[in-house]
Amino acid sequence: MNTTISDSRPITPRRVAIWFVSLLCPTLLFATQNYVTLLGTEREMSWWFWLWRESLVWAIWGAVSPWVFAFTRRFPVSGKHWLRNLLFHLPVGALFAAATLALFVLASQATGISLAPAEMTLWERLQLGFTRSFAFAISIYGVAVTAYHALWHYRQARQRELRAWQLERNLVAARLEALRNQLHPHFLFNTLHMISALMSQDVPAARRMIARLSDLLRRTLDSSETQETSVADEIEFLEGYLEIQRARFHDRLTIELRIPSQLHEYLVPRLILQPIVENAIRHGTAAQATAGIITIAAEQRDAQLLLTVCDNGPGIATGKDLQEGIGLANTRERLQQLYGQQATLTLANRPEGGACATIAIPILAENRG
Repeated sequence: MNTTISDSRPITPRRVAIWFVSLLCPTLLFATQNYVTLLGTEREMSWWFWLWRESLVWAIWGAVSPWVFAFTRRFPVSGKHWLRNLLFHLPVGALFAAATLALFVLASQATGISLAPAEMTLWERLQLGFTRSFAFAISIYGVAVTAYHALWHYRQARQRELRAWQLERNLVAARLEALRNQLHPHFLFNTLHMISALMSQDVPAARRMIARLSDLLRRTLDSSETQETSVADEIEFLEGYLEIQRARFHDRLTIELRIPSQLHEYLVPRLILQPIVENAIRHGTAAQATAGIITIAAEQRDAQLLLTVCDNGPGIATGKDLQEGIGLANTRERLQQLYGQQATLTLANRPEGGACATIAIPILAENRG
């Protein structure tokens, strides 16, 4: 399959103005150069004559340039097929050069600005034009192709910068979301109340809870700026949160981790699981009187890594928006920014009761061994 350069941006007044200036500049430059060069010679013409003549030249190139750009989009001189595409450009460039020269000869004869002797036939005028200007026309084609590639790479760099900024913003949002979940009044007050009760019963256990809470907050704030981390590191971070929740709910909460060891080194978005688990506990375990079971699992399915968080709670009420829930909107946006259409987040009821959130992300090539 051939690599293509896409350009779906709409035509705007700003783009039209830039296009006009890009044609006006060489028109003024070459008109002035020709006027100064031939000043005092037998071929001396007024500056306005040269301006009109160069305007005609660059107007023709302005008319054919969209076709040059369209061909360049289809056959860019980049990627794995750059050499083959370059060979395509050689004859096509010659055709574009020949076409523009022929158009100019015809237009200059029709408008009376031709420099060729009046007694020359049209065929002789074409031969003269090709002899004098064919190499220059080929060079203009090459400059147009090069300029298009330079502009495309500049846009790509800007898009990468914007994407990096959006990812960084989403990571900060995820970090703040995780911190907000951990500082949620019910969670914080219940944790502090649990620690207070343990102080009179089991001081070492109370100290462990204090250490876990402080470590959880510290790791949230001090986590790396990188967008991805290993499955093992993500689970290790999650364990601190889960230990506090286990102590809070006692026998009412059971956590089942089903993470095969061969998946531990795979990369996942940082802080991707904690908001999903928080959502499952809040709307699953905390919403029912019976014991809650939260299952956190991972599996590889072809070239995808599936992360699931399931609960045995009341499930999602009929007619409720499945995209609702703490952290889900930000999680969806982060997945979109990191992986595009290759990643998904779904939330659905389980046939046996409860709900499941499933995150599907592509497995990077270096992780497949």
